[in-house]
Formats: sequence, structure tokens, C-alpha cells
Amino acid sequence: MKATLQRNGRWLGLLVLLAAAGCAEPRQAGDDAAADVAAVADGRQGADLILTNAAIYTLDPAQPWAEALAIGAGRILAVGSSGQIAAAYRGETLDLDGQMVLPGFHDGHSHPVSGGVQMLQCDLSAAATVAETLEMIAACHAATPAGDETGADWLVGGGWNLGLFADANPHKRLLDAIVGDRPVYLRGADGHSGWASSAALARAGISADTADPPLGVIERDAAGEPTGTVRETAMALLGAVLPEVTEEQRLAGALAALEMANRFGITSLVAASVDAEELAVWRRLEREGRLTVRVVASISMNEDADRGGDSHLLAAESRGSEQLVRAHAAKIFLDGVLEGETAALLEPYLDPQGRGGGRMGDLHVPWEKLRAMVVALDARGVQVHMHAIGDAAVRQGLDAVAAARQANGASDNRHHICHLQLVHPDDYPRFGELGVLANFQALWAYPDNYITDINLPAVGAERVQRMYPIRSIEQAGGTIVGGSDWSVSSMNPLDAIEVAVTRRDPAGVVEEVLNAAEAVTLATMLAAYTRDAAFLMHQEDRSGMLAAGMLADLVVLDRNLFEIAPSAINEARVVKTYLSGRLVYPRQDPTGLIAE
Repeated sequence: MKATLQRNGRWLGLLVLLAAAGCAEPRQAGDDAAADVAAVADGRQGADLILTNAAIYTLDPAQPWAEALAIGAGRILAVGSSGQIAAAYRGETLDLDGQMVLPGFHDGHSHPVSGGVQMLQCDLSAAATVAETLEMIAACHAATPAGDETGADWLVGGGWNLGLFADANPHKRLLDAIVGDRPVYLRGADGHSGWASSAALARAGISADTADPPLGVIERDAAGEPTGTVRETAMALLGAVLPEVTEEQRLAGALAALEMANRFGITSLVAASVDAEELAVWRRLEREGRLTVRVVASISMNEDADRGGDSHLLAAESRGSEQLVRAHAAKIFLDGVLEGETAALLEPYLDPQGRGGGRMGDLHVPWEKLRAMVVALDARGVQVHMHAIGDAAVRQGLDAVAAARQANGASDNRHHICHLQLVHPDDYPRFGELGVLANFQALWAYPDNYITDINLPAVGAERVQRMYPIRSIEQAGGTIVGGSDWSVSSMNPLDAIEVAVTRRDPAGVVEEVLNAAEAVTLATMLAAYTRDAAFLMHQEDRSGMLAAGMLADLVVLDRNLFEIAPSAINEARVVKTYLSGRLVYPRQDPTGLIAE
């Protein structure tokens, strides 16, 4: 069915292009007008831009490779050899000297606004050791003294690496030694943990007498005293007393994230766990003409799930439109993460932290409630986007989609499950059978300190060697989609693509391999970040491939990925990124000069 949709999309794109050509306004510049006259004189059609002498990997099965393409009115006019395009089109020509051209990358799962805000706060994501983490915190403390012009005495940020700390549990005394009695709250890189100073815990009313909230964990020492680490819903106890993030801060964060996305060749993304405030930022950027990616806003459903969360924000009718911002997806958290033993498992944890035998993690939504939510959303034509780390959560998500199919019949909603750290082998074929897309964050699929120091003691070697079964699900008939989960990890698609192909550390620091049998091909991962992710976003009729009639969303790389060693994939660099034929990286300043 997907191939049929892609073919139909190409013909639809051609019809749209022909219609646009009939009503396009003439260009005003004298040089352009002269070029048009010359084009008519020699029988060639005018183009806004011609890319030639390139290694163009189109992702179009009918024409996988080409040397040149022509762009006009924001769409691809034609793809072919350099000679063919030169004979048929005249316009500004860019000789790429063998550089690679791909469809613009699609990030199937990210958190651009919250990640962008974190970049502008105390961002610890670059710290590789505990010492570096503490040095960065000290620098943030010195740079943003309590009682500054904002009137807030808090120090807020995030991105610390859980794998650097024993049991993923940093202690409040490390913060207290730096900031004294200043309230500090730092979100973990996983998005499911937080680290608070003593003063912050006191502001939130968290003490030895505070009970763990449902589905949450307040980490404690042997005497029952909170250590400073909180997980899952316990994070909300701190969130309730933090300074409010303003609309302008969210806007600044979104713009910072957009710059990063375009720098990495990303032209489309799924923004996960979007609330009303974030959706307003995306709508504002679209309205003001400052949006440089296409966005599917996946609306958060877990908050106040009894009343449907933010389901009123969903606009299923936007699914087939060409709006830059579309809110036709619903995000549901099914479980937590392995690092805090909050991921839901089919077999118990090995209890390395001494929490008590038989722990199997928590399913965040009771089965009957989840079934009813997914059936209702599916019936409305809403795409369901589920977070699942543990194999019990993955199975629950698949079961929910099966229930929706039984209740409503087959649909074209393209539900997907993201992360998929542990999947039971019995469930591999169900992705293809149910039409559920497997949305992997492949950058995590190598033996880093999260896996070796935290996950291995918690779940054992056999389950570790089954982690991130990308090839197994692909071979069982599932469709693979790529996503970053930024700011949890790098937004750069090339980092994740390299790991999926090698199952090794892209930085080369860790030498070991995580289950080499689960490695996939470069072609699989390029499709996962372009054509197949465009299919997930319901925009395969206009993006994800380079073919006549498609939007000119594309990226130019400095080298051909198929001609280099797999271990060098993430050394490739983005040279240019175009959205609808408009250069969005490198960005241009108002004078027209290129600004890196």
C-alpha cells in the first residue's frame, strides 16, 4: 500500500506543479527576465536553481541515482543526468563537484522547544565526566547570580548524563557544595529524571516524610532521606515550584532548535509531547514566516488522561494539508526508562539497586484506559505516537493498535512506537502485520555507559544483546523510521545513521559492539530518515524523495556516503539545506550575505 501511495503522490505532485506553473507570478529582476527570454529562444524552460555534477540519491525506486536536478516555484522540475537537465533548463546553476544530494532529513521524534530552552539555560549536555558536569554547573552559577534582573533565584537547566553517576543517581550534596543554599533543578538527559539541590527540595516540600507519587520515584539513602534525584511523576513536584517559562523564552528556544535542525540537514520533524503553549509557538513562527522546517505536532495525552489530555488541540483534518504545522498526532507515554527501573518489562529487573525483588516497572496507562484512548483516537483519524522502552510497554502498544483495528477496521493513520529499547521477539512481526511503524533512536544502539554500567546490571546480558532490534523488525516486515529524541541525544541524523550501520560508538571512544547482528544497511537508514519518515508524517506525496513534482526540500553533503567507510559517516558535513527551494542553511542575513 505504501508504494502505491508514493506513486500516487508523485503524480499528484506533477499535477500541482502544472497548476502552479499556470498561475505563477513573473519574476521581477531584470536578469531573470533576460534569462527567461533566452530560455524561450533556445527552447529551454526557466528554472530558479539547477544543481549539477552531483551524486544525487533520490530515494525514488524508479530512479535511484541522478546527476542533476532543476528547481522552480519551490518544487523539483526534473531529475536526470547533467546533460539532460542542461539541455532542458536554463537558470542559476550550482556545480556541486561530486557532492551528495539527498532529500531533506526528517526527524521522526524530537523535543525542539524544550531542548532549545535548555540550550539557553544551564546546558550540561556536552559534559563527558562528573568533573566536567560540576564545572559547568559552577560556571552557570557564576554567570547567573541569584537575584538577577529576572527576579528569580533559581538555577535551572539540564542534559546531565545519567551514566556518569552510580545507579544514575547524583546526590544533592554535589550541588550544595557549589551553590550553597540556592535552589537548583537540572533535568537529566533522559527526560525522565531530575537532580535537585537541598534548597530546591525544600522549596518543593520534599523530605523523608514525602511519599513517592504514583508512577514516580524519590531516590533515598539508607536512612530514607531524599538524595536529590527524582524520577517520572516525582519531577512534577519540582516543576510546580519552578519559575514559569515565558512565551518569549519558548520562542527563542524554538529558533535555536530550528537553526540546529537546518544545520544538520533537517527539513521536517515530529515535535513530541506538544502542549498548548508549544503549539502556539509553532503557529506563531508559521504565521510570521520564520519557520524553516515542516512540523507534525504530536499532542501530549498523558496529562489528565481521564479527560483526554490536550486532545482538543488535535486537528485531524490537517493531516493531508500542506500547512507547515499540522497537529494530527497524539503522544502517549506507555512507560518510563531502564535507567530508573521505570520501564515496563515482561520479566523482572535483576534488582542491582536493592529496591526489592520482582520489580517489573510501571505501565503508565492502565490497559482498559489505553485501549479506549487508542480506539477513540484511531476512529477520529488521529495518528497515535507511543513512547515504549520496555518489552511489556511495546507489547501493550501493539495490543492497543490491534484493538483499534478490530473496533474500527484498517486505517491509514500510521501509528508508531518510538524508542523500542527492548522488544520481545514474538512481537517483531506484529509491526508489519499491524502497520505500526518502528521509530528508533538508533544513536543509542551501542554499548555506552548507560548500557554497560546501568542497564546491564539491571536486566542482564541476554536482554542487553536484544536491545534496539532494528534489523530483526525490518526483516520481519516492519518499516523503520529514524528520530533523535533531541535534546536527549544528538539531533544529527548522521550520528544515528552511523550507529545503526555499525552498532559502534560514533566517537570511537567505546570499542565494543552492541549485537552486530542487528546492524542494517546505509540504504535502510537513509530511507528511515527521508522517504519512510515522510510516510510517517503523511507527507510522502511532497517530500522524502527527489522526483519531479516533489517539494524542493533537500540537503547537500560534502561527500557521498556510499563511497566512505561506515565508521566515517558522521564525519560528513552538511553544505546546504533547502526548504521548498529556499536556502535555510547556511542562513542569509538581510543584506544577502551568507552568515554561517
